[in-house]
Amino acid sequence: MKKGLILLVMVFLLGGASAARADVFGTAGILRPGGFALGIEPSLTFNPSDFTLYLHGGVGLTRGIDLDLKLGLGSEIYFGGDVEFSLIPDTSRTPGLSFTAGAHGANNFGLDAILLLSNRFSTFSLYGALDADIEFVDNGTGGSEVLLPLYFDLGVAIPVSRAFEVLLEGNIAITNVAASGLSGGVMFYF
Repeated sequence: MKKGLILLVMVFLLGGASAARADVFGTAGILRPGGFALGIEPSLTFNPSDFTLYLHGGVGLTRGIDLDLKLGLGSEIYFGGDVEFSLIPDTSRTPGLSFTAGAHGANNFGLDAILLLSNRFSTFSLYGALDADIEFVDNGTGGSEVLLPLYFDLGVAIPVSRAFEVLLEGNIAITNVAASGLSGGVMFYF
């Protein structure tokens, strides 16, 4: 039943339509030093309706810091990178808290900041985040304006094995320049 539900959600996401913004797509856990991860995330954004397929890569730098890169393929090409800092380690006994800072580019340049809280349970991890962007947008008259999209992201990470997990996530737009959406995908750990 669990595998059938995961497959149904993945088919829905792959057949749907996402804006050029990468979701949180992960818990507050940090990759071990030298460890790396690869993932794929179909993402659907509403109003405007858009579909983007994100490719994720990450590497653990130290015990409390990792580096993540994202490539989005959709109506525009998205590229982003961020550094995640563990504030409270995500363990089986305590919820984890991390802070992420980074930058991205698509049609415009932007900065990212994420405050992420997650908790491991016996069969899954639940996570929530405040995801803030600063977008520098060309206004078409030779100048630019600054937009501040803010999101609340809520997701679940379901481990299938020690080196593989399925992630499902929804994000709710808080500001009027943000767009709500759904995403899901898989992450492989090495």
